[in-house]
Amino acid sequence: MDEWAHLLEGWHEFYLLIGTGGFTLTGLLFVIVSLAPRLVATRVTTGVRAFVSPNAVYFSTTLVVAAVLLAPDIPTTVIGALLCAGGIGSLVYLGRAKTHRRWKDNNLPAIDWVWFVGLPFGSYALLLLSGIGILLRLPMSLHGVAVAVVMLLVIGIRNAWDLVLFMIQLEHKEQGREN
Repeated sequence: MDEWAHLLEGWHEFYLLIGTGGFTLTGLLFVIVSLAPRLVATRVTTGVRAFVSPNAVYFSTTLVVAAVLLAPDIPTTVIGALLCAGGIGSLVYLGRAKTHRRWKDNNLPAIDWVWFVGLPFGSYALLLLSGIGILLRLPMSLHGVAVAVVMLLVIGIRNAWDLVLFMIQLEHKEQGREN
């Protein structure tokens, strides 16, 4: 346990930064939604909700992973098991969120498929594999966790920006119809 405690100690500032970023960006996502609450709450056909919720999950995942890795005295096996459970749960969530179906229904470009489906799937798969690596006490698995959470933050930032642009375009279309 001392070896792992020492390894995790070296990552303290990194996970403090990542957790703070996840927390802050989750709050900013609520600001984005407040820009056009009518689009999110009432327009199921736009698919906005299908793209907002996964972003909240990406940011929340970074916050939770950082909190688990910063919490003192958690045994390595518990950390590994929690990361595995989180990775599996998140992969199941991605399948149930049906973002991939919204992508097809809305005829989004291929690059959006990469950002909304492919990269999140890869990030959560890496988180799962890193959890397994921690259970096997492979020191490089901590780097895998770091890559996964940074990817989730970057994915969430990019997708939130894309969502803002999409919401603005929808508002302009609706204003054009009203005039």
